[in-house]
Amino acid sequence: MVKSKHPMDIDVGSTNYTRFCKLRRVILTLACLAFVAATVLCCSYFLSNTIQSHGMAVAPDNQSPTGKILVFGGNGFLGAETVTKLLGAGYQVVVVNRGNWYWDSYFRVKPFVTHVQCDRMKPLDEKCTELVDIVGNSSFDAVIDFSAYIPFSAKQALKLVKNKAKLYIYISTDSVYEVCEKTHNQTTRETDAVRPQSLERRHELESVESYGHNKLLIEEELAAQREVGGIPYISLRLPDVIGPRDTTYRWWIYQMWLKLADHLDKPPSIPEYLVSTPMSLVYVNDVADVIVKLLTPKPEALDQAFNLAFTETPTLLQLLTDLKMALNLTDLPLMTDDSSSSIHMFPSVRNGPIDISKAQDILDWSPTPLNKAILETVDFYEKAVRDPYLNNPRKDVIRSLQTHFTNRPFKVLLGLKKHYGLDFQVPKDEL
Repeated sequence: MVKSKHPMDIDVGSTNYTRFCKLRRVILTLACLAFVAATVLCCSYFLSNTIQSHGMAVAPDNQSPTGKILVFGGNGFLGAETVTKLLGAGYQVVVVNRGNWYWDSYFRVKPFVTHVQCDRMKPLDEKCTELVDIVGNSSFDAVIDFSAYIPFSAKQALKLVKNKAKLYIYISTDSVYEVCEKTHNQTTRETDAVRPQSLERRHELESVESYGHNKLLIEEELAAQREVGGIPYISLRLPDVIGPRDTTYRWWIYQMWLKLADHLDKPPSIPEYLVSTPMSLVYVNDVADVIVKLLTPKPEALDQAFNLAFTETPTLLQLLTDLKMALNLTDLPLMTDDSSSSIHMFPSVRNGPIDISKAQDILDWSPTPLNKAILETVDFYEKAVRDPYLNNPRKDVIRSLQTHFTNRPFKVLLGLKKHYGLDFQVPKDEL
């Protein structure tokens, strides 16, 4: 009987050893492929959950792009929400901004768009050659402009996309009415955007409300370019916008003011002069939806301005009462404040609610019920307090509370620990 050789003594030139080596390589290769497959599946599962929890949307599989959209902005509150919906509808999107990605837009929007970094305060044809090249080699179903705040920016964009876009959607504001004078006492209509004939009165209003003045100048520029054969346009005049991912943090500050009231020195209050003053608001999701819908506009919608808002026109007292109820803080009192240091974040205009009948008739505007929007917004910010992806905005809100609502900043941290289980380091008194 022939004894078997010790493995270390096998002749490397033998047929059996050659087969053994080949088999081992096959086994190792299969093991590596299995590991890679498992890793991909895990990453896909994580990304899927992240996309669902943060509302990201990409074009559906096996669907050719619906069209191409150029977006100025697209990284902020309303802009990022709109871009997300455009992607979900299958559009290719080119986003132009200065490169700041607010909230979770860095991974919710940026990976799925063509991003061009530009400063709109500078000439686009000189300082944004990448965008010039893209526009020169493309045509767009629409331009959506969230970030023009002065006429120069809008004129540059209109000059660049002339003969390259079918529609220009401009995000305007109800602040335009602050530099106009109404001739009636009803809710403000689109036809009320008429400047006073008196130059002295015009300058007086413009000096108080430069934001609304510049926004109206841009609307006037859109109308002027259209008269000489320019791009059809639609202007959307929005009141204060509420909803998830507000870059002003106004809603979240109100929500935390109520939730942490027992750890703040300034009790939740409303300026006395606003207690019975109605106001208009609009929901970020509703505006994003109607913008996507406007990409195939009715002819009668072109070259028009539209007010968009909730059907309801609550007072600040009613709004905070509903917010308090959504937080289940039924016993928390809301006070009135007649001091000069009173704090309020809504409304931002003085002319009262806006009329939305034109949008209802022409755009089929049917906004979310206010109470439903409040519940959805509250739920988002309650979750955002603990969301690891939202560390920066959370820090900003905490800092605002510590600065404006208490003389003892460490108490805010104690409140966060009590109500949300967040364990921040609390400074200790020196011995």
